[in-house]
Amino acid sequence: MTAGATMTTARKAEPFFTVKEGDGTKRRVVLDKFPYTLGRARDCDLVVDFLEVSRLHARFDFDHEQVTITDLGSTNGTYVNAVRLEPYQSRRLRSGDAINLANVCTLEFDDPAATATIPLVSMLAPGIRLEEATASVLIDGLRLDPPLSPGQFALLKLLMENEETVVTRETIRARVWNQGEQISEQTIDALVSRLRKRLEEADPSHEYIITRRGFGLMFRNKS
Repeated sequence: MTAGATMTTARKAEPFFTVKEGDGTKRRVVLDKFPYTLGRARDCDLVVDFLEVSRLHARFDFDHEQVTITDLGSTNGTYVNAVRLEPYQSRRLRSGDAINLANVCTLEFDDPAATATIPLVSMLAPGIRLEEATASVLIDGLRLDPPLSPGQFALLKLLMENEETVVTRETIRARVWNQGEQISEQTIDALVSRLRKRLEEADPSHEYIITRRGFGLMFRNKS
């Protein structure tokens, strides 16, 4: 693999990703220009020499102080934290996200500038935060009581991991329930309805779960 990026923008701390090579070694690549393309074509910024990877596979962009990744209609898919991205729909990245190209190339994303701001966020930060260790939900800094059911928490966690990206019903079925279970559309609808009701009761001022008819659900937190 070779990186062909050149400096076109200046930041105090550029985001970067770590490439995991086949021999187990790791190589750090700084995202110092946008858009930044990944694929098998020789003119990509990161050239990935695997037949499974499409010529123009995916792209990093920088929007509103956030790095996003977009699958460019690849044949074998782009995955973030094991969830396949919908083609041409941008997905905002967070430090620690694992990116997989066609199941043959793994990258780990990091953004020091974003990470450095985490200690400044107070318990009263607006919107929803999850405490996975205790399966707790905080809305505007207040703990949701009674807590969500395991299914509701799993659904909310999945949606938040893919914030501003449409999550299909197939993905919900695969991630929220055990493999092999026969889950009907009515069961999914009921779970979504119960979760939406709990969030609306706790914070009627904001619509966290948005339905994209014919596609799926999208989570939008407070800014």
